[in-house]
Amino acid sequence: MNEKIYTKEELKGLSEDEILALLAESWGVQDGKIEIWAELPPLGESAYGFILEPHSVLTGERLYYPLKGLDRGNCKIFVSPKDAVRLGDKRKRCYVRCEVELSPESERIKHDNPFELTLKKGSGENLLYLPKEIPHEILINPSLNAERSQFISKAIYDFYHEKAMGDINKEVKQKQSEIETQISARETEFQQLNEKGLAELELTKEQRDKVKNLLDELNAQKVKLELVNEKLSQDKQLRLNEIKSLTRRFDQIEAEMNNKIQRLKSYVADKAHFLKTFEFVDEDDIDLFLNQSKPFIERVDGLSFNEDLNGDFQKAVSYIHAHLVDMEYMYPRHVVENYLTLLRTKDLIILAGDSGSGKTNLVKSFAKAVGGKSIIIPVKPNWTSSEDLLGYYNPLEKKYLATPFLEALIEAQQNPEIPYFICLDEMNLARVEYYFADFLSLLETRDDEPEISLYAESESAHVLSELKAVVDVIQSTKDKYSEHGVVNFIELLKDEQLNSQLRLAFGFSDKDSLIKYHSEIRRMLSAVMTMPSSIKMPANVHIIGAINIDETTHYLSPKILDRAHIIRFESPLLSDWNEILEEVVDYGFDDVSKPLIFDIQSLGYRANYPKFDPKDPFCELFISLNKEFFHKLGIEFGMRTIRQGLNYLNLLKDVNDDDEIAVNNFLLHKVLPKFTFDGNKQIGAQTKLELVERVFVERLKQLLPNHETYSDIFSSVHTLENVVSDAKANDGIVNFWS
Repeated sequence: MNEKIYTKEELKGLSEDEILALLAESWGVQDGKIEIWAELPPLGESAYGFILEPHSVLTGERLYYPLKGLDRGNCKIFVSPKDAVRLGDKRKRCYVRCEVELSPESERIKHDNPFELTLKKGSGENLLYLPKEIPHEILINPSLNAERSQFISKAIYDFYHEKAMGDINKEVKQKQSEIETQISARETEFQQLNEKGLAELELTKEQRDKVKNLLDELNAQKVKLELVNEKLSQDKQLRLNEIKSLTRRFDQIEAEMNNKIQRLKSYVADKAHFLKTFEFVDEDDIDLFLNQSKPFIERVDGLSFNEDLNGDFQKAVSYIHAHLVDMEYMYPRHVVENYLTLLRTKDLIILAGDSGSGKTNLVKSFAKAVGGKSIIIPVKPNWTSSEDLLGYYNPLEKKYLATPFLEALIEAQQNPEIPYFICLDEMNLARVEYYFADFLSLLETRDDEPEISLYAESESAHVLSELKAVVDVIQSTKDKYSEHGVVNFIELLKDEQLNSQLRLAFGFSDKDSLIKYHSEIRRMLSAVMTMPSSIKMPANVHIIGAINIDETTHYLSPKILDRAHIIRFESPLLSDWNEILEEVVDYGFDDVSKPLIFDIQSLGYRANYPKFDPKDPFCELFISLNKEFFHKLGIEFGMRTIRQGLNYLNLLKDVNDDDEIAVNNFLLHKVLPKFTFDGNKQIGAQTKLELVERVFVERLKQLLPNHETYSDIFSSVHTLENVVSDAKANDGIVNFWS
């Protein structure tokens, strides 16, 4: 090794390649690829790590930064969060082999070390083989005694294991060669035997008769199959003829319908012109009624999910995550994965967390990230029925009084290509089961778009019958008002004969104002035309709730919890921003400024939940958990919840194929929010709280062996342990929401 020590002055002005070349020369590296092995200390709760005391893979010698004035023992090498999780352990030290590269210039300047290194991403692996030479300090250092036996024995095991596998592979190849030779010989014998034919075989008469009978049977079956095939061909032709006939009939009906529609449009256009002329309706109302109004929102420009990302949901999550970080919304990747998956279920999503934890920000920022629109509806504490959510029909004014929520649904209906995210903010300020339960029941319709009834159609029929009577009277004098150029209702009333006819038709006296009556009809007609008696739930709408849990709010009832998915949030200040930035850099996108545009179906559609299959591993797991724990604890857990879980599991695989993560998330969404009961009640020889603490927590740890790598707020094990701890401090009362 070159023992030359450099000063910082000597390194000034050198390029990164030149600095790296000096380090490689100092460490005896010839090909420029610097490979080391070293110790990775326990990570603890840190998301990243530093490997210490590096050694050369080639010589086993201890390596030091060749920089004057630097403590020779301070040769730390940075390990990124992703590699730290993959290579390290929270409680014990590990040994790794890896390739290293220069740290970013900003880090080298920050730590005043031009040679500072970082582990090259993805290059590290846990040490499996003994180096050519074991450094003396590893064998004599007392602090390493605990690891030494494990370290060496594993290496020896791997050495002999590899040698044994080589011997086995050699023996297997030899056996394979022998078997292939035998098979080849048998194939040759069979071919020669087949060429001789049955006639040359020495068979008895009885054997020949059996062979003949067998051939006759095969021929008979062949004839039957030919007949079946012929019949199938005939049936196919019949079906094709039927299809052609139906197609012709459909074309005829379509032509007739188009003709009728055209006549209807002409009739409506004529009546619409009449109504507009006499100021009963505005042109905007007519356009809206005929569904000819232009969308309120133009589709924004952006990347196409299907064309630019080939419909890959994992890439979509990466792009959306990078886009959100670019807009300075610092959510971990798994939150984006989870939220996108839940949106695709088309179930109700409820975001729970303290004020300022980023709940409504997620709704708004995600909507922008996919070229959609978010509408935040504040819930009032005095909401007590579905009328507060959807509005109601006022019989005195003969019009429907809509709410912002209903107006949002109607706006979404008029913009079917734009995804809408309607968020009920502080959803639990009022009792959700009072104002939202009826609407939530409608959302359970999975095989069709649920229809929301607003008011009786008889109300609109009454308004239209009054309008028809007015129109008939006016049209009876059509020639007269056309001849004199009457173009509005005020001019029309100057005709004394028509004025008298209208008063007579409606029993008005001279004191009654026809102008006031005209205004009433105009208002009622506008209400009927702009607000239909029912509305179908638009396919482009996603409903999200945001809740805080404090003394001013209400808990969610079992009916709501059974139909919704709960996502808990923590303050963004508690997130590991460095880890988030590391994730985004790894995605490798050059430009993430534009939104990612999905077609509406890709963001979720209302399909029936998967069928319940008792043999499915997910179903088996939660059937057993229900028997062992949920039922005993008095927690409602039914087949629909499991089917919701199957749907979530299938969709999550598009972005993350880790089944353990899926089970963890499902427990947090659908199971743990129902943990509200008196833990002091006995179940056999133990209390409910003891069953949870001693048995259920341990079962979850076995079920989720990687739970310690999850963030605390998103770990079902950690959450349940907190619930138990809070219950002990609260006289045994178990409450997930406390």
